[in-house]
Amino acid sequence: MMKRSVNILMVALLSVAMLTASAVSADAKTILRLGQGDPLDSEMGAVSSRFKEIIEARSKGKIEVQIFPSGQLGSEVEMLQNVRSGNLDFAIVGIANTVPFVNKMGVMTLPYLYEDIYDVVRGTTGPAHELINSYARKEGGFEVLAWTYTDYRYISNSKRPIKKLADIKGLKFRVPQSAVLLETYRSWGANPVPISWPETFTALQQGVVDGQCFGYITFLAFKFNEVQKYITEVHYTYQVQPLVASMRAMKRMSKEDQTMVVQAGREAQEYCLAFVLTESNIAKQKLIKSGIKIDTLQDEAKWKDVAVKKVWPQMIDFLGGQKAVDEYLKAMGKKK
Repeated sequence: MMKRSVNILMVALLSVAMLTASAVSADAKTILRLGQGDPLDSEMGAVSSRFKEIIEARSKGKIEVQIFPSGQLGSEVEMLQNVRSGNLDFAIVGIANTVPFVNKMGVMTLPYLYEDIYDVVRGTTGPAHELINSYARKEGGFEVLAWTYTDYRYISNSKRPIKKLADIKGLKFRVPQSAVLLETYRSWGANPVPISWPETFTALQQGVVDGQCFGYITFLAFKFNEVQKYITEVHYTYQVQPLVASMRAMKRMSKEDQTMVVQAGREAQEYCLAFVLTESNIAKQKLIKSGIKIDTLQDEAKWKDVAVKKVWPQMIDFLGGQKAVDEYLKAMGKKK
């Protein structure tokens, strides 16, 4: 009788344990981590926050996206390496930081490649996106889910207004570790200095460099107006920053979740474009009120002529050859 009672008790306890385990399993969330170099009140933040909202809503809370802004998970290169190895699910990084892993992605940084915002959109959607993404998958081990639009890389400095090409000569500028951007600044007679993004504010504050380049929203978010006086609207490159997914992390997901993540990326990209078109001018007005002097170029045709003639021929082999450049131009519907 005692033995029978013990058996009944064991069965009951086992049943309770199984029910508890099932409940825990049902309530367990999948945690996906996303790292980015810029703060949440930037264009990167607009993409990551919208991406998070969409995934958590459509998964009905079963998937949680945790965002780590402002380089909390390391430099953008470190984050990209972790994405490639499968140790980080997603990251948003500057396009220049993808080039050491996928050199053909550097085509997107060629000076005066994009004539206007319509060119930028054509270069980040449809066949052009698919072409760049094929390079990313095959050579980089990551997938581009979205493009973060961060406006033109306007030039700022603390020394003097820049209104014509002669004004930039001799000034020192922080630029990312990008062979194309380095050569672009050299072609204009400036002195580019590669400095990591987290160290940029300090470098400007201490006078290590005179200026830097970025769009209005991130310029304001990083409070560069505290250490810079002048901005020049020069349209040599439109900064697009990819939201990338680890292919290893994607393979761990169900087909349904993979589809949801890809769609969330597309919608976050669309949201970011609207965000930039709206918020960039608001940020510009705030900068003007803070005392920043903003100028336009009197001779931008000369800037373009110098950069295209000097930088394009010098960089083409580094970026995968003329064929890679021609394929991208064709994909975005642009004549050679």
